[in-house]
Order: sequence, then structure tokens, then C-alpha cells
Amino acid sequence: MEKILTAALACLISRCHLTKGELEFLNMSERRRFPRYSAHVNASIKLPGENTAHEVMVEDLSILGCMLESCPVLEIRQGCEFAMTWKGREFHTAAVVAWKSEQGAVGLEFLNATQEKLQMVRGICADLTLKPLVPM
Repeated sequence: MEKILTAALACLISRCHLTKGELEFLNMSERRRFPRYSAHVNASIKLPGENTAHEVMVEDLSILGCMLESCPVLEIRQGCEFAMTWKGREFHTAAVVAWKSEQGAVGLEFLNATQEKLQMVRGICADLTLKPLVPM
């Protein structure tokens, strides 16, 4: 079992090109794979087949996804195009709704995370406040 976990961790590390801080975070007893950062940043989502973007508020951001304050138009497993501007640079990526709370908060998982997109999200996160760890 330990060999399987070690192999899975090595695969995750190589796929995501993790930093030393992110590696240390993985060794902690925490229920999340990557740290979350308080964002409170305006963004938009566009649904497939629609021309109009829906304005949303990003509450938390991580390198592989984000939490939106609320977005009534999104449902679990629904795809969308996520976009936000940070320091004059536009970050956009395909995303899928991973979860939705009873209060309306929505968790998006970023899809097709290229090295360039991961670096951009890391740069944004570096300017934000790290959220405290939540023990298991």
C-alpha cells in the first residue's frame, strides 16, 4: 500500500510541478490537496453555447480550482469557461463544477492546467493571504 501511495504522490508532484511549500503542505494532516488563499476577486463564467458572461466573486483560490461565493446558474458536473483579471493579465480556463453547497457556494475545478496556467495561478496566489489549515 505504501508503494502505491508513494507512486501516486510522485505522479501528482510531476504532473503539477509542485513548489517546496506545496510539498510541505502535502505532508500535513489536512483534508485538502493544495493550500487555499483568500481571494475576494471579481471574475466571470461563461456557459457553453452562451455569449453572455455571468459575473461571480471568487472567495478562495488554489492552483487547481476556486470557490465562488454563489452562482445560481451552475450545477454539479456542469462545464464552464472561467475568467479573471489579475494585475492586468487575464487568466482563463475551462472548469467544471466539483460541488455546490446548500448556501449556494460553488467549487470549480480547473481543467487542462498547462504549466503556463499553473504558473499564473501560483503568481496570483503568492499575492493573496493563505487560509488556515483545517484539520481532518
